[in-house]
Amino acid sequence: MAIAIYPGSFDPVTRGHLDIIHRAARIYDHLIVAVLINSAKSPLFTIEERVALLTECCRDIPNVTVESFDGLTVDFARKRHATVMVRGLRAVTDFENEIQLAQTNYALMPGIETVFLATNIRWSYLSSTVVKEAARYGSDISKFVTPNVEQAVRAKFSAAPSGQP
Repeated sequence: MAIAIYPGSFDPVTRGHLDIIHRAARIYDHLIVAVLINSAKSPLFTIEERVALLTECCRDIPNVTVESFDGLTVDFARKRHATVMVRGLRAVTDFENEIQLAQTNYALMPGIETVFLATNIRWSYLSSTVVKEAARYGSDISKFVTPNVEQAVRAKFSAAPSGQP
């Protein structure tokens, strides 16, 4: 059984992320969307909220599960018996960082392969940062995220003074 992981912070999950999830789920027997607890970032959503949003977004994809993890991605992959890491590439500018990560991961865990999926051109400009910035200033983000995520993002910004989460 081919098990793949798709790691990321998903803060919040976008339609671009979901495009990669749907496509990877068609390729692998089991896809684990691995939500990183990253102490270097100040996320808009808690780890529990990100897992819940992703779980809702992926509920109709039977071979996808969502889990959180802390530490090295290769250690998480090893524990889940994954042999593939899925990464999305939006533009050539993503490639330099992603290839360095892939090579490092392979050095740390020989046998783990990284598969790059080119993001659908429709989402090539999209990032979680773009979504948060647009929402912060009251722009319509419905084309970037699913309704549950849009509602959650709006709630974060409406609850805070001056559009700050």
